[in-house]
Amino acid sequence: MRRLGGEEAGELMTANNAVPPVTVLVNRLRTEVERVRSALGEAIPNITPGRWVPDAFSVRGAGGVMDLPGFAEGWLIPMDEAGALPVLALDLSPGQRVLDACAGGGSKSALIAGRVQGAGEVVAMDRSPRAVRRLEVAIARLGLTMVRPHLGDARAAGEQWPGRFARVLLDAPCTGLGTIRRRPEIRWRRQPADLGRAAAIQRELLDGVAPAVAQDGILVYSTCSLEPEETDEVMDAFLATHPEFRLDDPRPSMLQAADLVDARGFVRAWPHRHGTDGFFVARLRRVS
Repeated sequence: MRRLGGEEAGELMTANNAVPPVTVLVNRLRTEVERVRSALGEAIPNITPGRWVPDAFSVRGAGGVMDLPGFAEGWLIPMDEAGALPVLALDLSPGQRVLDACAGGGSKSALIAGRVQGAGEVVAMDRSPRAVRRLEVAIARLGLTMVRPHLGDARAAGEQWPGRFARVLLDAPCTGLGTIRRRPEIRWRRQPADLGRAAAIQRELLDGVAPAVAQDGILVYSTCSLEPEETDEVMDAFLATHPEFRLDDPRPSMLQAADLVDARGFVRAWPHRHGTDGFFVARLRRVS
């Protein structure tokens, strides 16, 4: 309420209580957008093209995502539109070396692979053996032959691969407070002290991955949280201690979502304003 005012805070709470649609993105390595549009349209009466992200579709009344036509064939990547914004901010080109530093189940690695068109190198790193196993399943379903799973801690990425990657994505572990509409249990699990703990890990991860970025390369930091402790304050602390990086305008690589970029150049997606999960994205360029 201090940040948004009472009326808008109420609108956010209402949006967090609404059931979101199932949202999927097209896996460019397996099929074409029109093929997916046709298959979904024949099976589901309520399908809407993405508002902010190309190749996205929202569907209602379809049951589980694994029941959608094309899922088993690897055509579909389940993901809220806001979750794809960090990948757009990377400004990817075919043949680039890319590090997905906290890859989780690999959804963002899959989007990255589609945009480097199978011609680059995508290292999908995670410290959790369970996440790496999930990633291996996703690689098989989605045909991600150029994605290389790597079990390891992103805080050591810069030491392991100094200056190796043209693009680095750090979709950092966070409180998840932007995803309450999809994960309502968060509102009972999270405590105020969790913000400080999450921010400390986020700062460590940024320090760890920064040296892996090549000269003139791009580092994208994102969280599915809109809390200042995990967003602006983390960025301010990083920029104060890393003069080799500067903020970079993400709008040229995400024209469809340019309205989500604020005066500082940060991307902020809000459930009540934009119909997405809550997400924060910052793009930085290594200048020295």
